[in-house]
Amino acid sequence: MTPAPAVPAGARARAADAWSLALAAVASLLPHLSALWPSRSYYFRDFTVTFYPLRLLQARELAAGRWPAWNPYVQEGSFLLPALYPADLLHVLWPGPVAVSWLLTLHFPLAAAAGHWLARELGASRKGAFIAGSLYALGGLAVSSLNLYVFLQALALAPLVIVGIRRAADRGGRSIPVGACLLALSFTTLAVEFVLQAVFLGLLLGWAARPAWTAVTRMVAAVALGVGLAGLPVALVLGIVGQTVRGAGFAPEVALGNDVHPVALLQVVLPGLFGSLVSPVESWWGGAFFTKGFPYFLSLYLGPLALALAVAGVDGLERRTRGCLLAVALLGLWYALGARFGLAPLVSSWPVARWFRFPVKAMLSPYLAVCVLAGLGRDRLSGGAAWGRFALAAAAHLVLFAAVAAVVVRGPALRWAGVDPALVRSAASAIGAECSWASALASLGLVAAVLAWRTRMPPGRLALVLGLVAVADAARAGLGLNPQVPPAFFEPLPEMRALHLDALDGGRVFSYGPDESPAFRRFLAAPTPARGLWSFFVIRQMLAPYANVLDRVESPDAKDLTSFVSRPPELQPEEYRPEAVGKVLGRLRNAAVSRIVSLDPLTHPDLRLLAAIPAGPADQVLHVYELLHPWARAYVACRVRVAAGRDDALRGPFLPGFDPARDVALEQAGDATCGTGAVTRVGAVPGLDRYEVQADGTGYLVTRDTHARGWTATVDGRPAAVLRADGKHRAVAVPAGRHVVEVRYHPPGLALGLALTAVAAVACGAAWVRSR
Repeated sequence: MTPAPAVPAGARARAADAWSLALAAVASLLPHLSALWPSRSYYFRDFTVTFYPLRLLQARELAAGRWPAWNPYVQEGSFLLPALYPADLLHVLWPGPVAVSWLLTLHFPLAAAAGHWLARELGASRKGAFIAGSLYALGGLAVSSLNLYVFLQALALAPLVIVGIRRAADRGGRSIPVGACLLALSFTTLAVEFVLQAVFLGLLLGWAARPAWTAVTRMVAAVALGVGLAGLPVALVLGIVGQTVRGAGFAPEVALGNDVHPVALLQVVLPGLFGSLVSPVESWWGGAFFTKGFPYFLSLYLGPLALALAVAGVDGLERRTRGCLLAVALLGLWYALGARFGLAPLVSSWPVARWFRFPVKAMLSPYLAVCVLAGLGRDRLSGGAAWGRFALAAAAHLVLFAAVAAVVVRGPALRWAGVDPALVRSAASAIGAECSWASALASLGLVAAVLAWRTRMPPGRLALVLGLVAVADAARAGLGLNPQVPPAFFEPLPEMRALHLDALDGGRVFSYGPDESPAFRRFLAAPTPARGLWSFFVIRQMLAPYANVLDRVESPDAKDLTSFVSRPPELQPEEYRPEAVGKVLGRLRNAAVSRIVSLDPLTHPDLRLLAAIPAGPADQVLHVYELLHPWARAYVACRVRVAAGRDDALRGPFLPGFDPARDVALEQAGDATCGTGAVTRVGAVPGLDRYEVQADGTGYLVTRDTHARGWTATVDGRPAAVLRADGKHRAVAVPAGRHVVEVRYHPPGLALGLALTAVAAVACGAAWVRSR
C-alpha cells in the first residue's frame, strides 16, 4: 500500500491558521444571524438619517455616469464627500437598503479576521488569536459602530493597517506597498479618527519590532505611499474642508461633546447599566452621563472575563511592544475622557484638534488593546502562568459589582443621576440583574483559577473554556443591538408620493423635523410599544433631512451630522416650534420653499393645508402646507444693491424696498440695465443646472442655490464668473437677449487627487517589482 504523501509543516500551519481565522469570522456573526441573508435592512440612528440616503444618492449618480460631488437636496445644495470605499461602490449594482445593510454585516467577520491576524502577528497562539479576533468583532464598540457606518468599516480595517505598517518596518520589501494599500483602503472610509489611531499604533509597534532607522524609513515610505494612493479622497476632502463649518473649527463645547463620563466606563463590564440596549428609546435612563443625553456608541461592552484575561496577558508581549501598546491604550482612554481630564486646553490651543469632535472615538485604542491582550492572556493561562493576576482581576470585579449593586439598588444613586422617578424601580432591578450576571462570570473565573492551582483540570482546557465563555458573553450582549426591518420601511407613504414633492418647478420642501415638535415629544413620552422603530419611521416619512434625499426632494435645511456644510443652520432650535412659523417664512421664501411639512398644525394666513396624512403611530399626522407667494428658484435681477460684505449681503433680501423678483445684493459693483427678464430651468441634475434666460438689457441670472468654490458657468458656451449673490446664492451676469446658461460644479482637488493616486500607484508598482 502506497503511503500518503507527507504534508509540509508550513502548509499544515497555514491550514490551521485558516481554520482558526474562519471560526473567529463565524463567531463574529452570532448576534447578527438574522442579517446573514440579504432580505432586510438596518434602520437605527445614523443609518437612516444620514448614511443610507447619502450612499443611495452616490450610487444613483455613479449609475448615471456622473461623479457624485454635489448634493442638491440639503441646505440649498451642499458638498458630497467622496464615496470610494470598494464596498460602497458595489451599491451601484444593488443600490437598495438591503444590499447596504448586508455589506455592512460582512464587516464583522472582516473585523474578526483582522483582529485574529494582528494577535497572531504579536505572538498569540491560534486559540488565543481566535479569542482576540472574536472579541474584537463582538464587543460593544464594534456592534455599536454599525449604525455609525463608516466607523464599522474603519474598525474592521484598523488591525490590517497596524499589521501592514509593522510588517513594512520589520520586513521591508513587498511589505511596504502592501501596507500602503491597506492604509489607502482604510482612508477611503473617511473615518479619519479611527484611521489615525491605527496608523499611530502601527508606527509604534513597528518601531518596537525593529528599533532602527531603516525600519522608520520603511514605515514612513509605507504611510506616504498609502496617503498617496488615497490621494483622491484626501484631496477632495481637503479641497472643501476650508469652506465648511468643520474647517472653521468647532467651538470647544462641540469638539469636546460626546466624551466618556468616568461612570460610563462601567459599561465595559455592565452593558445595560444605563438602560436596555435592545430598546434604548423606551428605557434609557442614563442621560445625565452623556453630553447629548444619549451615547455616541451605544455600548462599550467587553465583559469581566475579557478584562481579566487581558490583565493576565499583559506580560505576554515583548517589553517594548507591551509598553507601546499600553501607552497608546492609556492615551486613547485619556482623550476619550475629554475635558474632565485635561483635554480642553489642548482643543482650545491647537486649531487642528478642533477639526475633530466626540472624544469617545478614541476608545478604539484601548478597546483594541484589551482584545489582543485577552487572546494573549488565554495563552499565558494555558501555560500555567498568570493565574494569580487573573484571579485578582476577577476578585476586583466581584467587589466592583457588589459596590454598584449596593449603591444603585439600596442607595440614592439613581436619584442623583436624574433618573425619571417612574423608571427608578425598573432601572434598579435591571442594574441589579446586570450585576448578578457579571458577578456570576467573575465567580466562574475564580473557580477556574482555584481548579488550575489545585491541578484538578489542565490549565489549557480551563483557559480555553474561559475564552469561549467570554466570546459567548460578548455575543449575548450584542443580540438585538442592531434591529432590522423590511426594505419597505424606506418607501414613502402613498399619500406623500401622490403630492409629487420632487416636482415643484424648483420649489423646495421645508420639514419642521421632530426635535421641537410637541406632537412628537408627546409620542416619545407615551408608553407606546416599539417607540424606537416608529420614531425613525416618522422621521423618514416627514422628509426630515437627510431622509428627503431618498425621494429626491430638495430641502433648504439639513440635520447636519458631518459639519461638511457651507454654513451653520440659519434657524435656531426655538424657531422650529410651530408657534414661531410667522418669524421664519421670509427666510424660507428666500430659500425657494413652496411646501412645508409639520407634525403639528400650523396657523398662518400664508399657509394652505394640502393634506393631513396619518404617519402610523397615534397622533402622528403629517401636515403638508402650500406656502403662498413663494419666491422663484431662479430669476433675472435688473437692479444691484452693492453690499459692504457677506453679512450685509445676507440681510439684503429682507431690507425695505428690496424686490426678491428683480433685485440682487452683490459684494461688488455690478452692471444691470434690463427692465424685465425671464428664466426657464431646462435641465437639472446634481452638480449641473441649465437655464434659458431672456432679458431686454444686461442683468444677472440669480439662482437660490448655495454658492461655493468649484462652481463654474458658461453663457452660450463662453466662460462666465459665478458670483455670490445675497450672501449665499449664485449669480451669473448675462447680456441682453436670449441665452443658454449652464452652471456646473467641479470639485476642488479632483485633478490633484487623481495625480497623487496615479503617482503613488506607479511607485507602489515599482516597489513591488524591485522587491522580487
